[in-house]
Amino acid sequence: MDDKNQAEASVENTPERPDVSRFTDYRAYLRAMIPFLRAVRPGFSFRSFARKAGFASPNYLKLVTDGLRNLAPESVDKFARGLGLSRREHEVFRILVLIANARSDDERNALFMRLRERVVADEVTRLRDDQFSVYEVWWALAVRDMAQLPDFKLDARWIGRRLRPRIRPAQAQRAIDLLLRLGLLVTDAEGKTHPSERTISTGPEVQSLAVRNYHRSLLELASRALDEVPREERNITSVTLVLSPDAYAEAVEEIARLRRRLLEISDRELRDLPQAAPSAEGNREVFTAVFALQPVTQPVRDRRNAGMSGEGEDEGDVTTEVGT
Repeated sequence: MDDKNQAEASVENTPERPDVSRFTDYRAYLRAMIPFLRAVRPGFSFRSFARKAGFASPNYLKLVTDGLRNLAPESVDKFARGLGLSRREHEVFRILVLIANARSDDERNALFMRLRERVVADEVTRLRDDQFSVYEVWWALAVRDMAQLPDFKLDARWIGRRLRPRIRPAQAQRAIDLLLRLGLLVTDAEGKTHPSERTISTGPEVQSLAVRNYHRSLLELASRALDEVPREERNITSVTLVLSPDAYAEAVEEIARLRRRLLEISDRELRDLPQAAPSAEGNREVFTAVFALQPVTQPVRDRRNAGMSGEGEDEGDVTTEVGT
């Protein structure tokens, strides 16, 4: 093979450099960068990285990538040096590390907004941001389910008035545009808009944060309902329990069973719509059910360290009904 062909083969076999702006988890970015650096930087190894970055442990990069060690914000500069990051990559990587180390959702949300401002929008990052935005407010998924009501109108003013509590037409229009852009709402050949069965999923850090934001907004909505919704139109109850870890797991499964049963009831209602009398078609509304099984006591030995780390939590499920 001559020099020209060798050069062309080398270019073809060179992997694409991972774009840090497309990641929401700094460990996922490191897992993508390591094979890239091994391909393009002769002699790259965990030991050579540690030497270049200034870490005493020769396996520090591996420990962090495997989740056995956390990367502290003060070590970001060393990692940037060891990985050979540009100024832009360095800045975005720092935000990802700060998101992982944040101690509250307010802090995480502020950092994610910084991340959205720093990256150049392309198809991938816009999709990630749209997926996050679906959970930012309670009404986006409510609008998606409203599309199953017989009297639904793809009209922002109508939707804004139909929701409880009401929202502004501009807010409703943003939700409509977002749902259509993500393919969560589709318009068929007859011009009728209805929910698709498509699901959305982004990176674990953002997904976890987005779902917590959504759950928090629904809990606030339930609190408002105590004052704003007539008692005969809502059902809000509570119970205090004493549970062991095994009993807690059993209670969680019972809640899951109830969720599945509620979805079955909703699905039956949607199946019966075509056969319903015209006078009965308009008496269906969109409801949301919030289940919160949470501890209100803790072992004395844990009180000093009690808190919310936010990382690695199971945020539960967000489920909306799609008619079949």
